[in-house]
Amino acid sequence: MANEVTKLNGIAIANITDLNGITDANLAKINGQEFTGSLDIATITGYTQAGSGGGGSYGANLTYDEDNNYVYLQYPRNGGGGAAVVGSYNSSNQNVDFGSEQTIESSNAFSSRTCDYDKYNNRVWTAWIGGSGNICYARCGTIGSDKSISWGDRLMVQDGYNAISRYNQGILGQNLAVDQSTGKCLLVWNSPADTVGDNASNHHMTGVILTVDTSDNSITAGSQARIATSENNQFGMIKCHYDPDNTEWVAIVDNSGGTDGIFACRVTDNSGTPAVANMTQLTGNSGHTLQGSSGHGATKGATGARYGGFHFIYDTSSDHFIVASATEDGTTPKLFAFENTGSAINWDTTGIAVSHGTTVSQSGKGGTIAYSHARGRFATHGQDGDEKLEIFSYDGSSFTSHNASSLITISTDDDPFFKGGASMQDMSAFAGGATMIVGGDYDSRKPYYIIIEMGG
Repeated sequence: MANEVTKLNGIAIANITDLNGITDANLAKINGQEFTGSLDIATITGYTQAGSGGGGSYGANLTYDEDNNYVYLQYPRNGGGGAAVVGSYNSSNQNVDFGSEQTIESSNAFSSRTCDYDKYNNRVWTAWIGGSGNICYARCGTIGSDKSISWGDRLMVQDGYNAISRYNQGILGQNLAVDQSTGKCLLVWNSPADTVGDNASNHHMTGVILTVDTSDNSITAGSQARIATSENNQFGMIKCHYDPDNTEWVAIVDNSGGTDGIFACRVTDNSGTPAVANMTQLTGNSGHTLQGSSGHGATKGATGARYGGFHFIYDTSSDHFIVASATEDGTTPKLFAFENTGSAINWDTTGIAVSHGTTVSQSGKGGTIAYSHARGRFATHGQDGDEKLEIFSYDGSSFTSHNASSLITISTDDDPFFKGGASMQDMSAFAGGATMIVGGDYDSRKPYYIIIEMGG
């Protein structure tokens, strides 16, 4: 880190609010040294519908195109199919100006979906489960300056029930991550090609690496490989994220070889096939999982358990991943941290209990976790009659809650922001360093968003 200015003409930085009319929030450097002023936690944009689309099944996903400084938001459409809108931040109105709706899937179901942005190839990736028999599909496209998307052909990653009498399962919001050093994309889900006891819907946690041909945005898939072993009567939850420091992927799962809990592992590219290393369990925290034990029975979750979106983020300020737990025994869910050294997974088993509501329900009560690259902070939200959001940081050894006694109220409804998410990409340039979070409004089934300044 660069040296930081601590005083100017003998005045402490904390007491300076502007310099020649430039506020401390927008003043980055003085004579080449970092100027670090202070920012209060604030709601920039309250609970707002994203465009005029949606109305299909529940939920929404988000990623960020830093080449155009656009957000990409996808959702199920009313009447079938899936769509996306691309938006730019309007600083005057402090909201997002969305372009016209772009079709991803014209008519089939789009109920389970995930997305990420590829900075290496300047492409947006999406994957979903839909069609007759729950088929797993993927698609890649180019975002234009006019907020249009030029899609390549849809790829059937894995056929479903009509062909093999088994369903694809487990795409739950954070199942696709791009290796930003190569442009290759890891997709993880519960594949019917590797089933538990020949069951129609219980499958092992699987990964496949996808590659785009930039001449036409078509996709090819490598060989599928098992990431973790599910137990009978339950398909385990799996989520993935790119690790920029080790230029590889990391996955989290809630079951490994029949043992419930929270596990993390490294995933590398072995000649086009995912290779798993250092599968490591969070110890000393019995009862903490990602979605509950057999039957996905969590009743509380820091990020909504099965009905959430993102379950973990990468904190670039501490070089640690932050994972949210779920419980079914009444225990308050926590956030935990782990480090990927490139050769091992090291857990911090202490964690921090969240102060916001944690009710989990298929009737509109979920949550997510979002990271602010600009502030080095992260936020989770949940339900206690109102939907409230809490902001945290982690310094490599301990957590801090920055607003446990003054939580942000997202909505006074008891079922908003269902099956939502945020961007895994750095959105520092989008809204002055504020963070956008999305979700589906349970009652209207429309996509909604908020923009939060996490402070610092």
